[in-house]
Amino acid sequence: MHMAEKLVSVVCPWCSVGCRFYIVNVNGYPKKIEFDYDHDIRNHGKLCPKGVAAFQHLRHPDRLKKPLKRVGERGEGKFKEISWEEAIKEIAQKLSEIKEKYGPEALAFLGSERCSIEENYVLQKLARALGTNNIEYVCRMCQSTAVAGKGMVLGHPGLTNPFEDILKAKVIVLWGYNPAATNPVFFGQYIEKAILDNNATLIVVDPRKTKTAKYADMHLQPYPGTDLAIALAMLNVIITEELYDKDFVAERAEGLEELAKTVEKYTPEWAEKVSGVPAELIRKAAITFATAGTAALLTNEGVNQHANGTRTVMALTEMMVLCGYFGKEGVMSGAIPGAHNGMGAGLMGVEPDGLPGKFPLHAEEHRRRIEEVWGFKIPEKPGITYVEMIDAILEGKLKALYVMGTNPAKALPNLKKVEEAFKNIEFLVVQDIFLTETARYADIVLPAAAWFEKDGTAISFERRVQRSFKAADAPGEAKPDWEILVMLAKELGLGEYFNYSDVDDILREINRTIPFLTGATPERLKKNLKGCMIPCPDENIETPRLFVQGFLTPNGKAQLIPVEYKEPGEVPDEDYPFWLTNYRFVGQFHTGTMSHRSKSLNKRWPGEYIEINENDAKRLGIKDGDLVKVETRRAALVLRAKVTPHIREGVVAAPWHWDFNYLTTDVLDEYAKMPELKTAACRISKVEG
Repeated sequence: MHMAEKLVSVVCPWCSVGCRFYIVNVNGYPKKIEFDYDHDIRNHGKLCPKGVAAFQHLRHPDRLKKPLKRVGERGEGKFKEISWEEAIKEIAQKLSEIKEKYGPEALAFLGSERCSIEENYVLQKLARALGTNNIEYVCRMCQSTAVAGKGMVLGHPGLTNPFEDILKAKVIVLWGYNPAATNPVFFGQYIEKAILDNNATLIVVDPRKTKTAKYADMHLQPYPGTDLAIALAMLNVIITEELYDKDFVAERAEGLEELAKTVEKYTPEWAEKVSGVPAELIRKAAITFATAGTAALLTNEGVNQHANGTRTVMALTEMMVLCGYFGKEGVMSGAIPGAHNGMGAGLMGVEPDGLPGKFPLHAEEHRRRIEEVWGFKIPEKPGITYVEMIDAILEGKLKALYVMGTNPAKALPNLKKVEEAFKNIEFLVVQDIFLTETARYADIVLPAAAWFEKDGTAISFERRVQRSFKAADAPGEAKPDWEILVMLAKELGLGEYFNYSDVDDILREINRTIPFLTGATPERLKKNLKGCMIPCPDENIETPRLFVQGFLTPNGKAQLIPVEYKEPGEVPDEDYPFWLTNYRFVGQFHTGTMSHRSKSLNKRWPGEYIEINENDAKRLGIKDGDLVKVETRRAALVLRAKVTPHIREGVVAAPWHWDFNYLTTDVLDEYAKMPELKTAACRISKVEG
């Protein structure tokens, strides 16, 4: 038999840096990966441990190969194989019945940052064709506070500059962000270069002494969720010491007087009491940042995943505005999505209050343009957000949930409550590559093709649109997500609106419905592996830098909205004296659906533990390796203790890729409905015997 070996260019399916490499395809089988040094791409041929292991889960024996129907109790994981025809028929029938009986609001759909923009576009279109805006994805728990906070100040949340610009930044602030672990290639190719080659000063804000913090000139270690206090104190220093860019603020911002009045009381001394970070260090960080001339400020979940997340993002964005760090080279502001298509899914309108293109649901002209392309009316009433869906199931309002490529039974906070909801839902469909924790509760499970087993487009955190190509055959009867959705639409009698024969058909419709993606055509993306940076309104244009002329607010000026301090949702007390937080491993990913099934990653990052400061450990009689019980008001876990100087006293931390979310609270941010995933109050005791 002839071995036909092909090199197929793909986008990496883990984080959102947008690295490319080749899959070696032998007669449809994914044999290994090869580095791509041939093309001008963002990673310059480099990959992290996850990238190198990216093909390992594809042919894992656990892959779903046939549609399944539940035969046991919910959550038991007992299924029998059925045909595609039966599966699609049953889903269509159930969804129609529930819609008929309770109205379209009883249906909800979850999209995925793991699927292509085309697939997410089709999913939200299907939800709306059925008459509901109950459509969500995991960004609600990842980026929603960043989107809301930056949106209010600047009118747009995207990364402002191309990666290269960080090489010209004099100061780099990484706040609640550990790229050496979560985006190693971006860290090595850009941030580390800026520090080592261009002598950039690095300021890190993180309760843990992370891999990234080892490079820091200044490391601020706040209690989790008190970052807002430091941000307000830095604003205080920048304004009272008049370190801001007066010309820039006069020309391009409004609201300075109000903001100045508000932050007057938030002195570094006040912030020290709240956050535990020395006032002098806060002052020094503020002065260094404001007087640098060029600076980058990048944030991640350490800022986002808090009940005061939107406020913190607003304060940090206002710091950037005051210093004039927008619209030029050598500056950069952004929050980094977790997954390779986190930005893409949101831009497709997979949200309860937004249309494709991230326009608000009520934006008249955009809605009309989309309805014209679609040929049906978009429902008016906003849907419900991710965490609120769980309450709606428990209240009996939400009867059916259709889940594509995401795992709420492990990703959501306060998991006991989530499990309760999934035991009580009337109808649950899960479409995925493995039998996830969520799929175990499903009535019907549909086998999906994995990322490398289909063509599709992703948008990286650099706002870069890139095409990934089919590099392997899917196992068994697994199909690309978009194909499954088209089959379902036809069975529901909505086939006329879903007349697609391939991914390019869907992308062309996206080109027609979303003006800033009009130029990201199939032809352009196939010809140019580097892709294009949005907005790309036509085939010859891209936009490397945002806000060169003005901001995207109604009057083009940045809005310096006054921000008041707000405590995190749960603060330690006598019963639960420790601050609890979580972090990510370089070699594991999100809820582990793919990474826990990758041999090399699991060998090196096999499980969870709890980090505890050496002084706290001594006081409690805990030694390295002891079993300890970690308890919050919601649940308890037993974990091994890792005694370390690298975490501040009073704080304990565990990786979140396993069972961490049993401990978390579902208090929500008032603006973005983001749950407080990054801090809770806990107590710790040694497990005897």
